[in-house]
Amino acid sequence: MSFYATYLCNKSPTMKNIFYLLGILFFLYSCGTNKTEEPEIPVQEVYMWQAGMNDSTGLLEMTKVMSSDIDSVSVPSVLSYFNTTNNNIKLDLVKISGDTIYLQITDAAYLTQQMGSAGPTTYIAGLVYNLTEIPGISYVNLDFEEGDHAQPGTYNRENFKDN
Repeated sequence: MSFYATYLCNKSPTMKNIFYLLGILFFLYSCGTNKTEEPEIPVQEVYMWQAGMNDSTGLLEMTKVMSSDIDSVSVPSVLSYFNTTNNNIKLDLVKISGDTIYLQITDAAYLTQQMGSAGPTTYIAGLVYNLTEIPGISYVNLDFEEGDHAQPGTYNRENFKDN
């Protein structure tokens, strides 16, 4: 402090309080003006495979689209996505062994009897493409009771080429 400020502080207690207050305000102001912005974490774009039938050719088409419904491509998130978007089909994880994921559908009546002939194909193709997008998984084994439009078995992407 300067000589004059010291003199005023010693002479008048109220001046002393004013200098303390000014010091505190200066400190608070200087702390507030040196704020640093939190770095923005970019939102990771997650892409999923979408299966559909081409209207003019009747062939299965697989398209990779950005998805806002899923936060990562992992077994739990893909299964959760399929169970949420297809309420009538409940996928249960049995195990992952080697390069194969084993899934069970306890009640497959909707998949095998009520989705028509193209519905099960697009559903299973989408499931297989999305699960085999996960590193280390090449095959999807589906266990369910066979019906008119879908049968259990082990699938990979090659099963849906030229469909």
